[in-house]
Amino acid sequence: MAENISMKEEKDLNLAVDVIMLAGTLLLQSGSEIYRVEDTMIRIAHSQGIMDCNALAMPVAIFFSIENTNISRMKRNIHMNYNIEKVCDVNQVSRQLVSGAISLEEAFEQLRTLKSKKVPYNKKELITAATLSAPFFSIMFGGNFYDAIGAGVATLFGFSFSLYVDKYIRIPFVSAFAGAFVFGLLAQVWARYSGFDSTADLIIAGAVMPFVPGIALTNSVRDIMTNHINSGMSKLFESLLITLALGAGTSVALVLMK
Repeated sequence: MAENISMKEEKDLNLAVDVIMLAGTLLLQSGSEIYRVEDTMIRIAHSQGIMDCNALAMPVAIFFSIENTNISRMKRNIHMNYNIEKVCDVNQVSRQLVSGAISLEEAFEQLRTLKSKKVPYNKKELITAATLSAPFFSIMFGGNFYDAIGAGVATLFGFSFSLYVDKYIRIPFVSAFAGAFVFGLLAQVWARYSGFDSTADLIIAGAVMPFVPGIALTNSVRDIMTNHINSGMSKLFESLLITLALGAGTSVALVLMK
């Protein structure tokens, strides 16, 4: 009987650790802040009676261990796709589990369902959203109607090309540079040869906004404010490199059109 109880406790413990690791992995891969990943893992562990535990999250991996045991887990994060909807869904499962509204088994099944859930928007929808938003940014920066139309056209081709490049070269800096080069080139062509009263700078100002890594930059600041200096600085450096790639792509296009 004692052996059966011990086996059951070990099974429950392994399931709890599986839930903790899966929740942390989904949050990390969906672009959540580092402090949120660690806090969620610790809260789930405490709700299951695991008090002496450690959780460490970094942009490239998460670690979880239980003190005075041989239980230690690590999960490598090889890709990240910003999905705030999935972050909210994982948080909801975590809250329900901690409050006792759902069991550990139910939480694990819900998290597995979220893991297989596809991204909410496909590439065509992303291109459409970027194309429709760019003209309004151009107007916000002082552009006229023709600047807005030019920004929409430049973003349509620039954003599409950046997604095409990203499909084969999984490097954010390269895809950002490629997109910036295309919309910078088209902005110059539109301003010079369309015959409309347009300014290339205002077209570029609108077209560049859908490429700006706003979520990554915001998360880096929040991580730094919560004393996750290493993770925050790495995300901040990544955001700055993407911004530099956008500037470099636009500059190359301007030089070629001189």
